Amino acid sequence: MNVLILSSELWPVFSGGLGVAVYELIKSFNKVRNHVKFLVGIPRINWKGDLDAEIIEAPAKLGYSVYFHNGEPILDWESIRQIYGFNFSLFKACEHKKFDVIHANDWMTVPAGIMLKEKGVPFIFHVHSTEFDRTNNKPRDWVVEMEKMGAEKADLVIANSKKTKRQLVDVYGIDENKIKVIYNGINLDRFKSNPHKPLKKLGEKVVLFVGRLTIQKGVWHLLHAAKMVNSVDPQVKFVIVGDGPDRNYLIKLAVSMGLEKNIIFTGKVNDEELLAAYQSSDIFVMPSVSEPFGIVALEAIASGNPTIVSKTSGVGEIIKNCFKVDYWDTTLLASRILETLSYPPVKRALRQNGSREVTKFSWDEISKEFEKVYGGIKGA
Repeated sequence: MNVLILSSELWPVFSGGLGVAVYELIKSFNKVRNHVKFLVGIPRINWKGDLDAEIIEAPAKLGYSVYFHNGEPILDWESIRQIYGFNFSLFKACEHKKFDVIHANDWMTVPAGIMLKEKGVPFIFHVHSTEFDRTNNKPRDWVVEMEKMGAEKADLVIANSKKTKRQLVDVYGIDENKIKVIYNGINLDRFKSNPHKPLKKLGEKVVLFVGRLTIQKGVWHLLHAAKMVNSVDPQVKFVIVGDGPDRNYLIKLAVSMGLEKNIIFTGKVNDEELLAAYQSSDIFVMPSVSEPFGIVALEAIASGNPTIVSKTSGVGEIIKNCFKVDYWDTTLLASRILETLSYPPVKRALRQNGSREVTKFSWDEISKEFEKVYGGIKGA
């Protein structure tokens, strides 16, 4: 069986959580399910990696507002004309290939998926996040319409959490019977076998955040919790890994709050640096205002970090051995951070129980569900 995956990104060259999910899914199939062959349609990013898949790079450069490809600003995500231009290029690059299933990821590849469906091939639309999630309920109408069109035209919709499924049903009006929830997974070998030595000084306490610096990710709330934590324990450091449009604002906010000695903004880091950050941390915090899933939380738990997630996260649906707080409750967030750092039995229990629990969500296990989906929809 040949599966065509359409994606706007692919780890490790150009990737957020979506690109990681696509890469790890294919990688898990490569290990044990050789009867499924993958073609991957992506923008031109000069991808280099070790996937056993045919990589098809469309002649269009696509990027996020805060990411650049080879130093050049790329396709304008605010332009519906440019988005459709990219999708037409993706369609032309893939139309003469042989595939049995189309698996399009998020709104950026919906038009190409729909056009390719005209070949009589079943079409899966995989929703990793919605426009309402990404914009804090201030969506671009044309993107919402593209997402709705993808869900309506698809033969099957995959949502990465029950939270995402509820939104597709309640907000987009999609029939719940055509939506299947499949959670994201984790590459346990990559994080459990982390050889990096901790970077922190002896006795230093480190709280880690990893993610894009946007309103969606809740760093504003983390800074306010950090202020409370440092009023009790000035030795606690907060490491903010990632980049985004809110970076300068958040740096200025941290300085205005007197946190400049306790907050470290690293900017975007490479894979080796990310692994070292996980290894160097005492606790991981994901305070997202809206988080359809949250792969970074699984990465942190697999790395041995006690973890706090917001109640609005999809990952909170499946992980029990972590603290869950309302993103806006900065007082409780600060209390949970101090509790974990101050009481070794709490830290030890979260680390040990979380490490055991996360093994249930390896990509090897998750890929079994996709194998059933691909086989079922091909034979439908």
